[in-house]
Amino acid sequence: MRGYALGAPTPAGLTAIYGLPTVTTEASVRFARFAAVAALVTFTRCGAIQPVKVFTPTPSDAHQVVIWDYKFQPEQLTVPVGTTVTWVNRDMAPHTATHRTYSDEPFDTGSMPSEQTYSHTFRRAGTYAYLCALHQGMRGTIVVQ
Repeated sequence: MRGYALGAPTPAGLTAIYGLPTVTTEASVRFARFAAVAALVTFTRCGAIQPVKVFTPTPSDAHQVVIWDYKFQPEQLTVPVGTTVTWVNRDMAPHTATHRTYSDEPFDTGSMPSEQTYSHTFRRAGTYAYLCALHQGMRGTIVVQ
């Protein structure tokens, strides 16, 4: 198919051999406009364009780790022995908070969908590094004193 520009009529012989329709420039432009409008309507109706949620921590969240924007917030939390820490997934994606060092107190939230919570009580002093098993660049630390 060398030598024929997009939108230029093709000889009838090539249409029969390659199954290529003859295309006029006007038809190409109309199709492109239709495709652009159809894509915009589809993405808007299917929820591909989502409003942005903003998370603002409050003082009552003292022993809470919020999962938001693929981060643990705060990244490091210091609490006294016997404190229960709660993880809350405010992200759209599922996440975990996983600490598997068996000499300490292991914990694993399992896969937490959006808006799910998990709580763990820390009974021994130590530093507990954890990560999201699904997104291993997400890391946090609980320091228990």
